[in-house]
Amino acid sequence: MDRPNLDHWEQLAAVHGFGPDHYYDLDALVAGATLMGAEEAQALRLATDGAGVADLDVLHLQCHLGCDAITMARSGARVTGVDFSPTALRRLAELAERCAVSVRTVEADSRDLPHDLDDSFDVVYATIGVLCWIDDLDAWMNGVARVLRPGGTLVLVELHPLLTMIDSADPLVVDFPYAFDGGREFSGVGSYANRDADVAWTTVQYAHGLAEVLMSARQAGLELSHLEEHLEMGFDPRGTDFGREADGRYRLRLGAGPSGDDLARPYPMPVLYTLIARRA
Repeated sequence: MDRPNLDHWEQLAAVHGFGPDHYYDLDALVAGATLMGAEEAQALRLATDGAGVADLDVLHLQCHLGCDAITMARSGARVTGVDFSPTALRRLAELAERCAVSVRTVEADSRDLPHDLDDSFDVVYATIGVLCWIDDLDAWMNGVARVLRPGGTLVLVELHPLLTMIDSADPLVVDFPYAFDGGREFSGVGSYANRDADVAWTTVQYAHGLAEVLMSARQAGLELSHLEEHLEMGFDPRGTDFGREADGRYRLRLGAGPSGDDLARPYPMPVLYTLIARRA
């Protein structure tokens, strides 16, 4: 795994959930709330035909602090959280204890999952900002397929590549490719959860177009059962008010809409996608 990325996530794992954090309300989680988004919850319902994850073995891949892992454990799943950050896994273990649930933790590179996890899970769950850190998408998908049991399901809810291209809508700034063309280095300060966090970072990120993701899943032996592109979402992945509208939802609108006497409001672009695929 790229060392700058590990250093970055080690820093974020140490600061997320503290201070003016817009994403990780850990006190609410401990009190019984869920931090799982509506899109992720819907994806789990679709993946389980409405039955939910109770009594299933679930791997939360690239779990970070594992807030969704805790939610799934509360729903009766046997959950394993995998991440390359030891600090994140330590905080997950502490958080799970506070929430009185059991979540197993495994420190591992998501491109090279331990073989003792093979054929062990009914669901692999990975959501929101996971694939941009992966240089070898085929290795990632092959690992997912390997740890799933036959008939097991990948639940992937991810930022749409059209959204990740856009740094600013007004003025329009495109600072990231749609499809893979190698790594792109970025530097900055703060975090998506707290723009004022005392964190300085340099990362290497990778683009993956929707077709690349689908074909990689297929080549790994995963059969697509559901694909959905979402035109809105309930949060801003940048930790700003980028795209927030009057109803509190976030949408990406570029330029102007259909022309007439006045320029109409532009139509929203895809911002998320849900991919559900099963191991044959």
